[in-house]
Amino acid sequence: MSVVSRRIAALMLLSAPVVAQQGVFQNLRFEEDWTFLAEPDAQTKHQYPDIKLIELGDGWTLTLGGQERIRWQKETGKSLKGTHPRNNDFVLNRARVSADFRHESGFRAYVEILDARIWGEELRPTPIDRNVADVHNGFLEYGKGDTTVRGGRMELQYGAQRLVSPLDWGNTRRRFEGGLVRQGFDGGSVDVFLTKPVVVDPDQLDHDDRSQFFSGVYSNFSGESKGIDAYVLAYNETTSKVKGETRTGGFDIYTLGVRPYGKVGAFDLDVEVAHQMGGFGGDTVDAWAYAGRATWSDPQAALKPKVGLEVDYASGDGNPTDGDHESFNQLFPLGHAYFGYLDLVGRSNIIDVQPNAVLTVADGTAVRIAAHDYTLADRHDALYNAGGAKTLVDTTGGSGTDVGREVDLTLMHDVPGLGPHGKLLVGYSRFWPGAFVEKLGSGSAVNLAYVQLMFTF
Repeated sequence: MSVVSRRIAALMLLSAPVVAQQGVFQNLRFEEDWTFLAEPDAQTKHQYPDIKLIELGDGWTLTLGGQERIRWQKETGKSLKGTHPRNNDFVLNRARVSADFRHESGFRAYVEILDARIWGEELRPTPIDRNVADVHNGFLEYGKGDTTVRGGRMELQYGAQRLVSPLDWGNTRRRFEGGLVRQGFDGGSVDVFLTKPVVVDPDQLDHDDRSQFFSGVYSNFSGESKGIDAYVLAYNETTSKVKGETRTGGFDIYTLGVRPYGKVGAFDLDVEVAHQMGGFGGDTVDAWAYAGRATWSDPQAALKPKVGLEVDYASGDGNPTDGDHESFNQLFPLGHAYFGYLDLVGRSNIIDVQPNAVLTVADGTAVRIAAHDYTLADRHDALYNAGGAKTLVDTTGGSGTDVGREVDLTLMHDVPGLGPHGKLLVGYSRFWPGAFVEKLGSGSAVNLAYVQLMFTF
């Protein structure tokens, strides 16, 4: 057995169940469990429980859900190259409605419609800003015992969402088309999936990317306060187009990773290590990413403080002509949560040191501050943004590695009278460029302000 085969076999042995919390909104709405409402003495904070478990007869039930989100956003200097217009303010609106049909035999049909709009923008919208009345999730599923088989269009979310996430911040969330099998057992579960990424088309129905495949095995083992994820992910591109660059033969990137996490005393710990291999445009892939997070909390203190430190490293390529491709590919991440709200930095060729703190200033109201110190992992490689694209590059290395610093301030507030449904988010972010950005770009600071209101039902 080869080294790679032994690694894959070892990772597939680790597993743990995916358990939906009853009566709690989930980031993946189809993972919610409302079956407890069938009990005569069921209690819930949901203000509209009559839509959550509708008896249709003959063993069928229907659960309805949805979300309305509107966000005003203002950006200044977002382009590090100083292109115009420098200012951009706009309004984003996203509406989602879903219907979940289930039969007592284990058969299930789930459909979710999404409508995403943008108004008032000075710059050209990103591809995910506008998506008019499209099928967001739509799949058939059959579950028997601890085994679930699912096929169709679906969102994927794994671990801490560093590499696989539906990207909730986006106006159109990320999803895939294909199949998934989940096997759960005592203390564990394992997912095996084969999919294609879905391409957002603002003018016509969305479709899968026929030249790409995203597949893998993701397993989790968890105890009372600790757990471990282990995974093998395959990202394959069959054409020569690679994120706007021309590469002969596409790419085949295989990511092997492990993520232990858990609570130790007053600390929540999370560590993730991922190694990539395969081929990229004729080169051999050899890339690494490391992430660590430690958060201290005191829920008995007046402000219920949470103080944390996060460190992220993703390798870069110091020599694009030596036959090795060493820039880490971030796959399909929630980079926004780890590398700053401005989305100037992605998980490739970067070192980010982030101290942060959260204080609960009132019941249902919390403030968070996070500071980022960005440094290139390799001075000869580029700065990559949250979308994985190169924004600034100096192959001579003469511009150094100091990218800059960012501060993110956010206020999260439960809207009074709306129970668990209404959430208000207010934020401000600022980026101060370092020597690398000053030499290659405009050298100006970047600002972001936003106000978001979201209602989930």
